[in-house]
Formats: sequence, C-alpha cells, structure tokens
Amino acid sequence: MTDKEHRRLRRRLSSALLTLPALAFVACAHAQDSPGFVERFDALVDQGLPATLPMPPPAMGTQSRAQSALRVTARLNSTATFPGEPPATLYDATLDGDAAVVTRSRTGLDVTAVTAQGAQVIAVTSGAATEHTLLPAASDPGTASAARAMPADFHDDVESGAGPMPLPSFADSTAPLAIRIFLHEELRSTQARSIHAGYVAWWLRDMETVVLPGEKIEVTYLQPVRGISDLPIGTEGTIADWARNVVAYRNSRGLRATWRNKYMLVTQRIAVPGRLGTALPASGAAIASLSGPYSVIAHELGHTFGAEHALAETRMGKWWGCRTTMSSPHLPLLANCYEYSTANMTSIRRHVSLKGHLPAHWFTPQPIPGSGRSAPLPDTIQ
Repeated sequence: MTDKEHRRLRRRLSSALLTLPALAFVACAHAQDSPGFVERFDALVDQGLPATLPMPPPAMGTQSRAQSALRVTARLNSTATFPGEPPATLYDATLDGDAAVVTRSRTGLDVTAVTAQGAQVIAVTSGAATEHTLLPAASDPGTASAARAMPADFHDDVESGAGPMPLPSFADSTAPLAIRIFLHEELRSTQARSIHAGYVAWWLRDMETVVLPGEKIEVTYLQPVRGISDLPIGTEGTIADWARNVVAYRNSRGLRATWRNKYMLVTQRIAVPGRLGTALPASGAAIASLSGPYSVIAHELGHTFGAEHALAETRMGKWWGCRTTMSSPHLPLLANCYEYSTANMTSIRRHVSLKGHLPAHWFTPQPIPGSGRSAPLPDTIQ
C-alpha cells in the first residue's frame, strides 16, 4: 500500500468512526452462547440470596477480563421497564469484587459493573452470543470514544425560573420516584436495553443503595410518543418546545405535576447547540445527548434533584483522577467516578426530604455585566 493509499484509508476510517452511534461501545467481545445461563440465574436467585455463579466467558483471543464470578446479594426495590415489556427486576451484585447491578428483563440479563477502567457490561440473551463490553471511564485519544467528542459541554445546562421558587406540588411520599425516559426517533426502541445498561443501571443502583437508601425508583423507557419522540431538535428553541410537550404529555395522561415525577428526553445528536444536555429542574424535565459521556443522563437527572456543578469533586486515585457525576466542564481525559460527590448527595437527599427543594439561587435573576440590571430568566413550568 502506497503512502497516498494509506492516508486515504485513514481518512475513511476516521470518517466512519465519527458516524458511529453512541452505543458502539469500545472493547466489545462476543462469547459463545452459554445455553441455559439465564435460566440458571433465575433458579439460583429463586433459591435465596446471596448467590454466586460464573458468567459466560469472553471470546478467545480478546483482551476482555477472564471468566468472571457474579455474586448477587439482594433484590433492589427499583425497576426498569423497556418498551413493550413488563418491568425488569434489578439486583445488587458484585462482579469479581466490583460493585455491579443485574437487570433481568424479558429478553435477557445484563450485568453492569463499575471498574477502575470504566463500566463493564455483560449482556446475555438466550439463543444469542454473550456480549462483553467495556465503556471507558475516560475518552482516550485513538479509541472510538474519542470520536464521540463533540463541541459541546455541560456549561449553562440548567434553565432557571424567573421569580420565586415554586411551591412543591402535592405528592404521595410513599409513591416511587418515577422517571420517564423518552427515546427520540433517532434511536430505536430496541436500544433501550443497551442504553439502560451503559448509562442508567449503575446510576439507579447508586441512587437506591447509597444516595437514597431504600428509595424505590421506577424507570420507564418510552417510544414512540407522538409530539416527543418526533420533537424537532438542534436549535435553542428545543428547550421551550420540550417544556411545553412535557406539560402536554402530563396533562394527557392525568399525571400530577409533582416533584417525584421526572421526564428525560434522550437523543443521539446534540439537542441544544453547545450543550450535552439541558435540565429544567422546576419542571422535573431534562434532555441528554448520547454524544456526551456515559454520565450524561445521570448528570442531567442530578440537576432535577437539586445537584449542582459547584458541588462536584475531582478525585485523585492511585494512577489517574476521576470527576464526580456533576462535574463541568466535561474533560474527556478525566475518568468518570460513577457517583455523586458527598455534597451533591446531601443536596439530593434535601430535595427528597423537603419534597422538591431546589437551590434558591437557581431562581434569582443574574446581573447583566456592566449594566447594573438583571437579565430575565427563561420561564419554567410551575
């Protein structure tokens, strides 16, 4: 191959990487089908927990971890419901000692483990090859994850409300926290399971076991939903359109405007120019783009629970640092800690214990530099 041909091939490969969907995770290995594994898992947990069983091994010749031991410790209160399926059951677990969560849905079983290298996802589907996938904790130049970097950030991703903080609407404190995740038409409904395993499962486990111990959270993935799945995106007006459509959806379903209901739109592309996501905390609504890091959904949902950028942390480990979930700006070379900072956990608990509390300064108009006047803030749904 000549130098000219080599350069042409490199350009084609680079272009192909930039068009890969966000769910084309790096370091994906396929193992041989493990007949009856899902059935063995079901039988084992039915006998009582804790229980331990070996996971199907990765394919020969891959650099993925060797055959792993899954220890299932307890059934979680929280659930995840995928389009057209009954609620999946979630289990607290460890995978070779790393914190993990198991999602047992009608179509299979997914294990998401948080490791020093990133989130390890093992997807087992009856009659199909087992997939072992590593979701890198940081974007490493030269990998597919680096191609996902976009000229967007978490800066200014909170839309405040003008005027005083709205009083929290009545909500049954014993009802589950309900999070509805709408998949934009760019995404297929069949991707809900992999989106959950990579972006949401680890967050859901952390919320129930660490941040809000014992709290039941119901995550429901929805598509198609007219007026939401087909919402035009890519402009500054997307925020206002999304806010209006949340109200319309809520009213059409007879849902109360309570602080225990959250609404998330997940898109493939950047929905609002320059932002990986956007949150409207007073309305419990948010948008997250899968062009962002694997913490993007947890980050925007965190805002709807009162978590803030200013309370995030950068932590230094033995070999490399990591940034907690609410960190901004997003720095691709720093790993994701896969958890909130201590201060933000306190803010989330305050939001729940005070029935919808949000930081007061989010509702204070900001001064226009050099003018002595305050800028009007975007309206929010109250």
